[in-house]
Amino acid sequence: MFKFASYISKMFILTWITLIFGFLTLIGLLDSLANSADILKDGGGFKDTFRYMFLRAPVIFDRIFVFTLVVATLMTFVKLIRQHELVALLGFGISATKQVLLLTPAVIGASIVSILFVDFAMAPAVRSLQAWGIGEYKVKNITPDNPLWLEDNGQIVRATERIAYDKLGDLKFFFRDDVGSVERIWHVETATYSNPNWDLQGIQQLDVKDANGENRSLAPIGGKQTWETRQTPTSIARLAAEPRDLSLSEMRNFSKRGNSGSKPSFAYEFWHAHRITRPIAAFILLIACAALMQRTGREDTGSKTLILGITMAFIFLIFDGAMATFAASGGLAVWPAIALPLLIFGITGAFMLLRTETL
Repeated sequence: MFKFASYISKMFILTWITLIFGFLTLIGLLDSLANSADILKDGGGFKDTFRYMFLRAPVIFDRIFVFTLVVATLMTFVKLIRQHELVALLGFGISATKQVLLLTPAVIGASIVSILFVDFAMAPAVRSLQAWGIGEYKVKNITPDNPLWLEDNGQIVRATERIAYDKLGDLKFFFRDDVGSVERIWHVETATYSNPNWDLQGIQQLDVKDANGENRSLAPIGGKQTWETRQTPTSIARLAAEPRDLSLSEMRNFSKRGNSGSKPSFAYEFWHAHRITRPIAAFILLIACAALMQRTGREDTGSKTLILGITMAFIFLIFDGAMATFAASGGLAVWPAIALPLLIFGITGAFMLLRTETL
């Protein structure tokens, strides 16, 4: 049994690595072509194109690794069918259920390795892309349509422009009293990081305390002013990033009540739970794939069931993506959104697998 497991697992791993390389290369090239104008506008060349592909690779991998696991599983069974090895396995008494058990360590292990890689590589890559300000990161950054709000040392800060990685623009500081009422507002043109604080330029103050509807004008403030805070360009990049582009520890931190982030805490909680449950999703899809690919006809090549399996994977990803959209926007609780696709496909896969045992 160990030799069978080793043989099938080796076949799966080699297929999966080949698929990852192919998908990352293809999608990376298409992505770089779509953003070639941004890459080349400042005199960039092939070096910057490959740099962009390198930085985008962890992000792309995060989006596709579950799909690659499914396709690798299907391709493994296609090879077994075409080489008439599936018939031999069944002849040795290795049923579809036992085939699932043989492949489970490889599939679960590959999914865990994928999560660890994403957790290690994606957040730094996204921060580099933010600093570059290229492609979608011109929008998925700090903009008037997507401002950054944070609470810092009792005051509320709003920024609407990311001029450079270490420079923010068009900020507002809301200073509050002991009961939380706003006393005055600073309108700041730019804030430039100068370790350990931020230097503020172009400050105008609006006093709102006891205004009672009275019109008051902005008054310029001269002299050097600093924003004393623990925030750094790196922490600002974390705050501005999309929740799913962060590491697990960063998601967990922002999901706690009272911690700032560009999105509500439940969005970070959802993507944290979503990432750590991907091994379960991979196992459930393995069950469905194994049940689907039990084809032992003399002239059966597995091509039709391969298409059906890929279609099934797309349906799962679309359904899972819809649940993610609802949960990340607050329209659905976190754990029901995580569990519903897994439950539906788990029950379906288990039913299909049971049928293979009774036929």
